[in-house]
Amino acid sequence: MVTKGDEVGGDGGTEFTLLKNNRPVEQLDVWYGKGSGPAEPYTILRGIEVRWSDGSTGHAGYCPKDEQDRILHTSFDFEDKGQDPLDWLDIYASTSRVDSLRLVTQNEGDYFEAGGIGGDKSSQPAHGRKLCGFQGRAASDIDKLGAIFT
Repeated sequence: MVTKGDEVGGDGGTEFTLLKNNRPVEQLDVWYGKGSGPAEPYTILRGIEVRWSDGSTGHAGYCPKDEQDRILHTSFDFEDKGQDPLDWLDIYASTSRVDSLRLVTQNEGDYFEAGGIGGDKSSQPAHGRKLCGFQGRAASDIDKLGAIFT
C-alpha cells in the first residue's frame, strides 16, 4: 500500500511524480544551493534524482551533470537495494520553495541531509516504511515536495 506525505512549499514550476511501480529507492541524489529568482539569497533544493532498485532513474528540477558554481551535489545509498525502512523523513519548506530534506534509516541508523537551514518542518509518514519516490512541483528549483512510501 502506498502512503503519501503532504506536499509542502510553493506553487511555482510544473507538477512531477517520481514513482516506478512502487519500487523502493536505492539511491537518492540531491542538488542544492543558491536559489533562482526571488529565492536567490537562500540555499534551497535545486534538483532531485532517484534510482530505483531495478536501476531505472527519474529526476525533477535542476540536476546538472557537471559541477556548477554555487550548486552542491550529494547522494545517499539505501542499504539492501532500498529495503532498509526509514525511521523518519522531514522536509523543510517556505511558502515558495523547498529548503531541505533530512532522513534517518531505521535498521542502520544512517543520517542524510541536504539543503539550507530555513523553512518550516513537515514530518512525512515515513516510520517503518520504504521510500519509493517523490511528488511535487519544480522548474529550476524544487518548489514543492512530498515523499511517497510503501
